Amino acid sequence: MTPKKKTVTIRDVAKLANVSYQTVSLVINNKPGVSVKTRKRILRLMDELDYRPNHAAQMLTTNRSQTLELILVDIEHSGRLAESTKRMAHAAKQTGYNLLVSETTEEELGATLDSARARLVDGVVLYAPLLWMEDDVLEALSHDLPLVRRDYRPGSRLAWVGFDQVYAARLAVEHLIQLGHRQIAAIPPKTQILNGHWRYTAWENVIQENGLEPGPVAFGDYSMESGYQAALKLIQSGERFTAVVVGTDGMAMGALRGFRECGLNVPDDVSVVGFDNSELSRYTDPLLTTVEFKFIKQDELAVRYLVDLLTDPTMELHQRVLLPNLIVRDSTRQFESP
Repeated sequence: MTPKKKTVTIRDVAKLANVSYQTVSLVINNKPGVSVKTRKRILRLMDELDYRPNHAAQMLTTNRSQTLELILVDIEHSGRLAESTKRMAHAAKQTGYNLLVSETTEEELGATLDSARARLVDGVVLYAPLLWMEDDVLEALSHDLPLVRRDYRPGSRLAWVGFDQVYAARLAVEHLIQLGHRQIAAIPPKTQILNGHWRYTAWENVIQENGLEPGPVAFGDYSMESGYQAALKLIQSGERFTAVVVGTDGMAMGALRGFRECGLNVPDDVSVVGFDNSELSRYTDPLLTTVEFKFIKQDELAVRYLVDLLTDPTMELHQRVLLPNLIVRDSTRQFESP
């Protein structure tokens, strides 16, 4: 009979590393107070000994599970979701946490947060692009569970990380106005979506601030097909426009096809601006002018902000607002009167 392999303990690692077990604990929990040289030596020994921390014991000692949860609420279109989830999991791992992922609806959000607490999750990143819930209601549902939203939510006093959608829309519209366009249409995401609401509102405001009349509008839902159908609706409206602001690069790709099928050349007949600076924007014909959101930064900041709140529970809640950039390519040009 093969003898049972002896379980390696934290004290075994400490003894071989010639440090205290408290020092090994700091390394395991990714805490400061250990020199780089010592930390590397302990990590190497843990690997050589195939040491696995006793998470149950850690939870009893620290009242922490070292686990975060990403809760997705009413996600309808998930084009970037896999990449964002991977980046957030990586950011959590770098700070010593594991990341669980769950999906729910607005109606079931309270039960989902209750389940997170029951699993002793330390904190939650909430990705809820359709959630207009008031702060007091969300606070009541979370029951003091630390929570950071990965959404642009102006007016909320809670913790969130998001790109300024009003500024983003302003970049797009003002670019077209500077090119001489005066009849600017819009294909925004539907206004039930937080980003869609703010982009549409900003498009209207910037148009009016410049003494112009809003052009025709046809809403989409983030899909290429909706962008294609919206482009056809703009043309069928009979209203004149020389440029269009489209809610996402994917929708813009659909719109490009719609315009082409109707005999309109981009950018000679109509200039097009998208949002996201997605990979496909560099392969469209023509290359797409777009507002760039560096989602990798948003994903990482949302997790790190949550870890900051866990590290310092007295930290005052605030909002981390990110600013996008305009990437000018071939789908926009100076307007020339016929």
